[in-house]
Amino acid sequence: MTQGQAEALNKQQPHADLYETGSVPVERSVWTLDHTPPSHPPLIGDLEADIVVVGAGVVGASLSLHLAERGIDTVLIDAAQPADAASGRNAGHVQPYLLSLEPLDALPGKGRPFLDCLIEHRNIVFELCERHGIDADQVQSGLLEVARQKSAALESKAKKWAGLGLDVEILGSDRLRPLVGTDRYSYGTLWRNGGSVNPFLLTNGMVRAAAGIGARVYGNSPARACERQGGRWKLSTASGSVLADRVVLCTNGHVGTNFYANLERTQFPLLACGLATRPLPKSFLDVVNPMRTALSQHPAGLYPMVVDRKGRLITATIPGVGRAHRGDLHFQYFLRHLRRVYPEARDVRIELETYWTGMTHNSSAIYDKAYPKLYRVDDGVFGLMNFGSWGNHLGPMMGMDVARVLAADQPDSAVLGCERPQQVRFAGLFSTKLRRFLIPSARLADRFDLV
Repeated sequence: MTQGQAEALNKQQPHADLYETGSVPVERSVWTLDHTPPSHPPLIGDLEADIVVVGAGVVGASLSLHLAERGIDTVLIDAAQPADAASGRNAGHVQPYLLSLEPLDALPGKGRPFLDCLIEHRNIVFELCERHGIDADQVQSGLLEVARQKSAALESKAKKWAGLGLDVEILGSDRLRPLVGTDRYSYGTLWRNGGSVNPFLLTNGMVRAAAGIGARVYGNSPARACERQGGRWKLSTASGSVLADRVVLCTNGHVGTNFYANLERTQFPLLACGLATRPLPKSFLDVVNPMRTALSQHPAGLYPMVVDRKGRLITATIPGVGRAHRGDLHFQYFLRHLRRVYPEARDVRIELETYWTGMTHNSSAIYDKAYPKLYRVDDGVFGLMNFGSWGNHLGPMMGMDVARVLAADQPDSAVLGCERPQQVRFAGLFSTKLRRFLIPSARLADRFDLV
């Protein structure tokens, strides 16, 4: 996208309500700026397939790809186009670890099969890109968590995951300084299996690869009904249908449908916003992030950062209630943070190129326990959802695993297990707590340079 095109886009401001619902056009996301992905036609007419996958985000794309690789006749449909929702709007981090191991105790084998899968496929994003020739600006330069002072929590987490097989190193200030270009942080952990990726291109690349080996893909085809027909399931859209043995719903929140409403009640929605600067001078980026390492601050993670191939700084945060449309405000928050951490930024012209919002859905009111779920919605109908902030890594991994168990007709052997949907309590409390109290407090602490 040229500077003129970017300026034209920014002049066409969507209504404030679209920011608050996370439904501004995905074209505002930085991940789409330099790319025109293929447009998949709507589903017209009646088809048959072994499995129909609903939702062409990173999860549905991976599931469809791995099903097609196993010779399963697969149809993938999306209400818009691939990666239109959360998969085209997130922060671009590839995080190969989880914040907490405790929730895994509820999984089959007390989480051991899940952990074995995660360790074995800790590089899955980069391996998929290499195997299928996907250029998603993927960089496996590591993910760095940094803290102002020594953190027992960071150290304990790193030692646990290192014991399980991840390549993670604990760093002091002498090792951190060359990586982050500032003395602000004195302690950190470097997760070498992590990195960054353009999630929009990753998702579309997997869709393209799936279509290349036989999967049929349709866009602009919202699912309207899922009804039993004989021993199979008929998934209907406005202008067509798919008759399949099994249906897998990989929708972000299952919003906008009038069937299986119980799925929508399994989640805590959370609005996030992202912003990207215009390309910055290499001399400045060589100070801020010479290795293009994905960066996250501990404990609040207020401004996770990646650098794309064009030299843009990209970050994400949680917008205040009623302020989701204020890209200018959130950019000023970020700029103030950046100039405090990097005094060199005061001498560099840093401008906002684009700002967007998106909605994630979590399965727990506690952030570090909000891990994905595989639901048995009905006999032959499944939901693979609730990926929250872990989608770029766990999405491809869980798509692969669920393809494995569906091909074997053994859904209960999935590493996530297969459970019935359970309604969450006080679904709005999670978002309210973060947006009204925790994030504003973290932003205030950042402003006044409090540890």
